[in-house]
Amino acid sequence: MLNEIDEWERQAENYYVLQDEDDSIITYAGRRLVKGDQYLDKNNFLYEVVDLDDYIVHCKFIREVNLKEEGLRYEEATIVPAAQQGNFREVIAIYHTHNAESYVPTDGSDSIYGQGGIHQVGSAMANALREKGIEVVHAQDLHLPHDRGAYRRSRVTVLRLLEENKPDAFFDVHRDAAPKEAYEAEIDNTDVAQVQFVVGRQNPNASVNRRLAYDLKNYSDEMYPGLVKGVFLTWGDFNQDLSPLNLLLEVGAHTNSRESAENGAALFADVVAFYFYGIAPGATIADRNANPPSLRGEARGVSIYEALAGIIGGLILGGIGFYFLNEPARVKELEKNLYFYLGKNSPLRKNVSNNLFLWKEGLQDIGSKILIFARRIKEGVRR
Repeated sequence: MLNEIDEWERQAENYYVLQDEDDSIITYAGRRLVKGDQYLDKNNFLYEVVDLDDYIVHCKFIREVNLKEEGLRYEEATIVPAAQQGNFREVIAIYHTHNAESYVPTDGSDSIYGQGGIHQVGSAMANALREKGIEVVHAQDLHLPHDRGAYRRSRVTVLRLLEENKPDAFFDVHRDAAPKEAYEAEIDNTDVAQVQFVVGRQNPNASVNRRLAYDLKNYSDEMYPGLVKGVFLTWGDFNQDLSPLNLLLEVGAHTNSRESAENGAALFADVVAFYFYGIAPGATIADRNANPPSLRGEARGVSIYEALAGIIGGLILGGIGFYFLNEPARVKELEKNLYFYLGKNSPLRKNVSNNLFLWKEGLQDIGSKILIFARRIKEGVRR
């Protein structure tokens, strides 16, 4: 998988330009897009790619998205500190599939073979999380070169982190290729490079990945308006099939300074800390020790696990109910599907051992596979 533009295209400033029906620019992209890809912009307007004309990407407006309703935490309530739920270990993993990515104004090049400037941006995010008492595993593994095999090589890194560190969430930190103004912003009188999320549409966790991205944008919009510029829902999987809580981050573009990208990554760390663990911006380890988790916040929110259980439960009950009430002749087909996905030699059982490292008691691993199963049921009904 290599859907980013080539080096010569970056140097020639041949970026993809997303335009709406009135030919107004929605955003720029340093990645190749296909029909059906979608983009959620800063105003939460959702667009879909309908045609491509060289570097012009024609999009149609779909709708305005209500992030609060479509995120994992779909109840408007105060986030539940994870320590009160017992769901999280307070471990975040950061890694870099494309190690060489760098920032021209600071690093002198858009790509430095080895640990490019993107590693320092990842360190800025990691350090900001550590200052809040959160354990961070910042993997420095190299997946060079920047070619089609990079994601295959970084997959090994993700699997190792799953086994050894059991993180709550993963962030694959990249930089984009776009004009400087596409990512530059000022927040609290500080120059920052904005953050953009990328969700791969071709992975079984795509629905949950998307809802996670919507959630994080929603919280970011409230905490630091303008920090998150949008969400790409594009072709590919980006190893997100290994974990529903795995997001690809683009922090600035090669035309932004690395310092501004580090500032953006540090602010985004505040969003991550609050979203997952209920830690307020500016809180330090000393603050947390003085205000233990059992006393912090109101336990009125919906945990990610509860939300996942609700989504998965609805899919299962709805699919099975449809079969039994409306398609009794397909019961045998349902039994075959159940055996295929849950039987002794099923893909689910073969893959459970990998993902059990992340999800307590295998909940979210099973959840992601059931999403595939539910889709299979739906396809069976259509046939």
